[in-house]
Amino acid sequence: MNFLSPAQEKATHAALKRHYKAVAFDIDGTLTELSRWTIPETLCEVLNSLPREVPLAFCTGRSMEHIQGKLAHIFKKAPDEDVQRKRWHILSENGGAGFTWNPRKKDYEKFLDVTWPNSVITQDTLEAFIKDKLGWTAQFIIKEHSMVIRFHDWLYLFPRLVRLVSSRTAKKLHHLFAKMGIQKDLLIQDSGVGNLIIPKESGKGKAVARWAKHLDIPLSDILVIGDQANSGENDEEFLCGNYGTPFTVGRQTSNLYPLPVLDERGRKLWGPRGTEYLLRKSFSQLFS
Repeated sequence: MNFLSPAQEKATHAALKRHYKAVAFDIDGTLTELSRWTIPETLCEVLNSLPREVPLAFCTGRSMEHIQGKLAHIFKKAPDEDVQRKRWHILSENGGAGFTWNPRKKDYEKFLDVTWPNSVITQDTLEAFIKDKLGWTAQFIIKEHSMVIRFHDWLYLFPRLVRLVSSRTAKKLHHLFAKMGIQKDLLIQDSGVGNLIIPKESGKGKAVARWAKHLDIPLSDILVIGDQANSGENDEEFLCGNYGTPFTVGRQTSNLYPLPVLDERGRKLWGPRGTEYLLRKSFSQLFS
């Protein structure tokens, strides 16, 4: 795969030379394969080898419970779990909440909290409206900062079909929200395996910006890595170029950002393999 333009090639070379002060990761399709639940062992080793002074963050639509399992997997390969736990931050529910580890309390503390706009419509009421329109296809998970729409378990045996259903469901939701007059208050995002509904103040990109402010570091010095950058997808805002320096290990858009991850022969690298390669290139002094 070639670069989209000379400008993108120049931007990629510059990005690989930047001294990053923090890294934010999507999970599904970025740290793990979409069809698997575990982070590859070699990637865990690379994550644990990054400089201790570089904070790391999960930036995901997933819940705290799910993320805790990923952290446990990473810490199994860590020479010092306490050191690693202290450097990891959690930006969950697509930017609805942000947590840092408090070593004294041995627990996570919230530094970011985007509340659901109940003055517009409650989650229970919205669920009833959507069920009435979507019927049997929709299954709901109501969280503190978001609503997740997923499908029946059997559908996930057919990845292409579930992506199609997920995309069509997102389009139906956009139409429904426009009719209800709430499209300016809530955002709909398509993860490819379901849909996420969040307040407009939420978003992975906005969460990274708030994280940068919390850390007191320049936003441009944060490396962000995701895989779903197309319009309406889960990482669109996260990888648009306004929130850190973005790379994609998934499909490429027609825009300058996100930047592709290419190997030495110019071949596109996908998923965890691409993430590991990018980290080794970005922190090459550790892996030379």
